[in-house]
Amino acid sequence: MTEKQPGRLSLVRDDGHALGGVDAPKPDPEVGQIWIARSETGAEMPVLIAELHGDHVQALLCGEEWQLATETDAVLDFSTTGLTRRLLVHGDVSGSILTRRLSRLLSQIDPYLVERIVLRGRGLDFNSSDLGRGRAILEESDPRWGWKLQKHRQLRRIRARASELGWEIYKLGPREE
Repeated sequence: MTEKQPGRLSLVRDDGHALGGVDAPKPDPEVGQIWIARSETGAEMPVLIAELHGDHVQALLCGEEWQLATETDAVLDFSTTGLTRRLLVHGDVSGSILTRRLSRLLSQIDPYLVERIVLRGRGLDFNSSDLGRGRAILEESDPRWGWKLQKHRQLRRIRARASELGWEIYKLGPREE
């Protein structure tokens, strides 16, 4: 447990492990960790680290709206995450995030679970019963359709731009036939 200091905030999971006070050094991200990612404008969102790539990570957007889950999402119970509430992991809302935008470590899950969540998000694992999930969005009139699109817009606020990743973008010429 971290030392208590007046005026300092320290996050503590249900199992009593402190998750870094104000002055705690920031750990390197690992697959399976749940972080708060911060955009340049200050918006904060929880993300699950799925892959490591040097100066950036591939992460899945998370939230607390577990009752809105779709068939590509995973709903993780507090016994799996150590957090006080259920966690919705959007298996189909992912992107590259610069590690410097990861501001605070919240928790960690087994990397094997991350693999399975990613497979579900890609439409390759719908048989697991331990990953909790919702029902499919069948048409645009489903209110979750707009909600899911909003989640993709939210991710754009924290996602790394191609230029930040060192990627070059070329304009394509006319197609040769």
